[in-house]
Amino acid sequence: MRRGCAVLMMCLCLLLGGCGGRNEGISPAIAFRASLVQAGGCSFRAELTADYGDYVVPFALDCETEVNGPTRFTVAAPETLAGITAAVDETGGTVTYDGLMMDFGLLANGRLAPAAGPAVVAYCWSSAYLAAGGEEDGRFRATYEKDYEEKMLKVDTWFENGIPIYAEVCYNGQRILNLTISEFSLK
Repeated sequence: MRRGCAVLMMCLCLLLGGCGGRNEGISPAIAFRASLVQAGGCSFRAELTADYGDYVVPFALDCETEVNGPTRFTVAAPETLAGITAAVDETGGTVTYDGLMMDFGLLANGRLAPAAGPAVVAYCWSSAYLAAGGEEDGRFRATYEKDYEEKMLKVDTWFENGIPIYAEVCYNGQRILNLTISEFSLK
């Protein structure tokens, strides 16, 4: 009887220990999410590159997000478009501009405006399914998954000292957008 209890206790410890390991792997992403949600949003500069396969388009946006709300941004580069402001929600399909039009073409089979990338990434940080997390090259990497019009967007974010510094948006297994993140702050 004692031997059976000891074996049962050992199995229980192994089972609980295994669960603890997974939680430990994603705990930095969970802590970041909690801080972001508590703050109600964040602001950051995103230097983006939209990848169309045959060519890439670089641009920069100064972004301000609201948890469960829109992301507002101002174009910082290219210089010819600097100062244009817009708002976009996490669906990424529609970007509403003040006056001028900025059209680089759509990504994800015509479903995602490149300027909507920061809104999609910020939505993932606060609300999307957190699929994985762990250390990579001395930085923490979190992988988020978001259903997107019957397809899956995968967003990988790299963190340094608990702050996002880089993100990639993938659609159908291909990277369509990358963001270098700077000047990050919670609201």
